[in-house]
Amino acid sequence: MEQKEKVKSVEELLSSFLELFTQYSDEIMGEHNQEALDKLRTKLQRMEQGVTGYLVEILGDGTTVIPNAVSTINVEHSRLLPSALLGGNNELRHNFYGYKGPVTGLLNRALGAIEAGIWPPKETKPSLIIHDKELEARCSDLLVAPGAYDRVIREATTVLENRIRTKVTHEVLSKLIPRAAEQTGENLVNKVFNPSSPVLSISGERDKRIAFHKMLVGTFAYLRNPYHHQIDTATEWSWAWSSVGFIDGMLDVIDNSTLE
Repeated sequence: MEQKEKVKSVEELLSSFLELFTQYSDEIMGEHNQEALDKLRTKLQRMEQGVTGYLVEILGDGTTVIPNAVSTINVEHSRLLPSALLGGNNELRHNFYGYKGPVTGLLNRALGAIEAGIWPPKETKPSLIIHDKELEARCSDLLVAPGAYDRVIREATTVLENRIRTKVTHEVLSKLIPRAAEQTGENLVNKVFNPSSPVLSISGERDKRIAFHKMLVGTFAYLRNPYHHQIDTATEWSWAWSSVGFIDGMLDVIDNSTLE
């Protein structure tokens, strides 16, 4: 199939699915005619695998937040449509209400990527394997989004900062830095990774501890601080991509550090 024909076919499939899902959602929240629901659900379920495959291809297999009456749950893109189309008790209004927004939002994002010419990509982008699961969950979908790549760096540096705090443990950190407001940024790095007296030690060699400490300080000063305090619409995809790869490596070092 020619590229243009494939794009048109995918766009028609996603649009058709979105229209049917909107009818399905309206029926659940409206008259709730079971015969109509069964017909619509069956049509959607037959289309679901193909639609899910293209959603993951276009947007990546990130996660979507589904609100419910008690809390929120994170659902992977590859599991979102099957979860929304379970039927049974899932078609009760109070169980289903959290799905309509996320499903329609994801479909519209994919259609937007097609309309904007972002998908399929005109140039092959280098692949990035993110080894850290939390970092992958927070950043993989943002890396395939159509722009706003400053969000990638914001999320990645948040994961990095939070990982340091959780690795130290709350009890140790509270003694080390009593004020919660000061348990952030370069102050956190300097206290925890002081090369001379580290709380978390990444190596028995002082030179390596000094080098890693400098890497962290630079990351917080040059990436974390500016991106947490302002929006940067000029952030390039390649800069976000390389920053995630760099932070992924540092997270592995932190995970393998020892609490002194």
